[in-house]
Amino acid sequence: MTHAYQLHNLRFLYGEKIALSLSDLTLDAGKVTALTGPNGCGKSTLLSLLAFMEAPNTGSITFFGDQVRPEQLFTYRKRVGFLPQKPYMLRGTVQDNLKLALKLRGTPKALWQKNINTALERLGIAHLGPQQVSKLSGGELQKSALARVLITDPGILLLDEPFSHMDQNSAQLLEQIIKGYQGTLIFSSHDRLHGLALANDVISLVEGARVKSALINLFHGCCANHIFNTGKINIILTSDIASCRHVSINPHEIVLSRQVLISSIRNQFQGRVMSISEEMGKVRIAVAAGEVFHVLITYEALHDLKLNLGDLVWVNFKSNSVTAF
Repeated sequence: MTHAYQLHNLRFLYGEKIALSLSDLTLDAGKVTALTGPNGCGKSTLLSLLAFMEAPNTGSITFFGDQVRPEQLFTYRKRVGFLPQKPYMLRGTVQDNLKLALKLRGTPKALWQKNINTALERLGIAHLGPQQVSKLSGGELQKSALARVLITDPGILLLDEPFSHMDQNSAQLLEQIIKGYQGTLIFSSHDRLHGLALANDVISLVEGARVKSALINLFHGCCANHIFNTGKINIILTSDIASCRHVSINPHEIVLSRQVLISSIRNQFQGRVMSISEEMGKVRIAVAAGEVFHVLITYEALHDLKLNLGDLVWVNFKSNSVTAF
């Protein structure tokens, strides 16, 4: 397996505050990788480092086997397509911006218009080509900036919260682009289930460090006597966990039931169904049971449970389904 990036003992600081601290992290080439975690966890900072927009304060980044030196950032930056969370486009029309991207990449001028038409049609925004950038909505700006990145056909594509300003149709189109991308694609998302569904690998960050959890059903609180108190509910942990500040529960390991289960399952909470939605071939159920739990079940299970919005349901999961950190 070829490694696109290898990070070793990397630290990045904003002033005296550590924004990112990663002892070792490897990102494989040719795969889709999702970065997940709460606001301020370091996702955007990591993407900026991977895009060579910033250099780490300490530690090293190896890019396809080459150790990157600070004076080489611009050289490596040209090999990466990066869409920041708040993209910036130059004055003029959308087409003007795409032409500039092609010019800087060295694409023959005779191919410009064909490539521009293809990129805009791919995202369903052919009508935006002659539009002035200053007149675009937030979603239109996001898609136009994405077209500018995609038009250069980068081998590495980095997307920071790409779904944040998109409507449902645009988001579904972007999902197809991500799943079919022929190269290395790394994106960040607040929606942890979304990342889990789209990516080959999921990297979870908390307070600038990697944690071994998908961070779905993530709760914060305190632990005492193997019980984790979120402030709203008490979650029973396994006996080997003495202290932690966060817990998460795998949505695949939560069992929903109409009645309380008579079993060895130690965590059981009754709640009300808040939402039912499709999630990449499965059904995503959100249940308000003190805390809001997200559960992934099959269509068959949904049919058997006969769940509707507002129904009462029991959330059940074992202690060893809880990841504590």
